[in-house]
Amino acid sequence: MSKMDSEVWIYADVVCDLFHYGHVEFLRRARLLGTHLVVGVVGDDDVATYKAPPVLSHAERVAVVRGCRFVDRVLDAPSPLYPTCDFLDQLGAAFLCHGDDMGPQELERWYGAIIPSGRLRTVGYTSAISTRKIVERVAHRLRERGDNQA
Repeated sequence: MSKMDSEVWIYADVVCDLFHYGHVEFLRRARLLGTHLVVGVVGDDDVATYKAPPVLSHAERVAVVRGCRFVDRVLDAPSPLYPTCDFLDQLGAAFLCHGDDMGPQELERWYGAIIPSGRLRTVGYTSAISTRKIVERVAHRLRERGDNQA
């Protein structure tokens, strides 16, 4: 078996706004599924279609993800909102990885084109932290201190 035959690329699509240890843990777990990890960062406009727009721009989020030691490659262009097996094949990725925070219907919504192939993997979600929780903490602390002390 050649070195290329033993390589298993995993693809993960992420938002990674206000990069935190939950993101790092997800990327670490995703990387453990193979030998290499390629990450696609969802574009600003696409994120805004299903949750609050990111605080950091796409370019800023790409730069932060690129600095994570568990990531071997980050796509420069925004990741597709609904990835397909053809997309994974273009990347050379064997599997797509997502956190286990979605139920079956939501997974079907986002990854319906991949699920029938058996190429979707999930890893544990770190529920103790999220970008939303960080934003809420910051807002709470600003309210406690008063706007003029921020």
